[in-house]
Amino acid sequence: PTPQATPTGPAIKTASGRVFYGGGGITPDHEVKPLDIATPVRARIFEESFFFVRALVGGQIPGLEAYRLSAAPQFGRGPRPTDLPVNDKVVEAFRNFVKRDPQSGLSLKRLEADLDYARLRLRDDIITAAYGTDAAGRFLLESDPQILRALELLPEARALAENVSRGTPSE
Repeated sequence: PTPQATPTGPAIKTASGRVFYGGGGITPDHEVKPLDIATPVRARIFEESFFFVRALVGGQIPGLEAYRLSAAPQFGRGPRPTDLPVNDKVVEAFRNFVKRDPQSGLSLKRLEADLDYARLRLRDDIITAAYGTDAAGRFLLESDPQILRALELLPEARALAENVSRGTPSE
């Protein structure tokens, strides 16, 4: 439920001394929006990335033959940051791929506006092809804005927990 602007219900005090009121939910101290993948443009990028990476790892993209995979995925192993990177050359090849596929409904203008997401999708698809879905899942977790922010806030959470254990209220 959406928190209410004015307190309703009885006041409840937490162990850390914070006061909440019943009925409106709890507003987080730090709100981090999740990565929105459900937009029409991102759906097109998702699709085009899959088809591009299929051609890329099949050795069918001129100038990027080093990305050709001749073996099954290396399950149980993850990529190093330098393994099969999504560099400017890969991005330019992806742009050209999109340009040659007007049926996809993805324009270069829309791609450019969401290029960070396109890079994320390309890297995920390349890792899936080379190392399997477990490694790709780890990559996506390591790229998730909510997880990254939560990791940044761990020291604050630790301090809050220590204050509560000492009986020291904190705000």
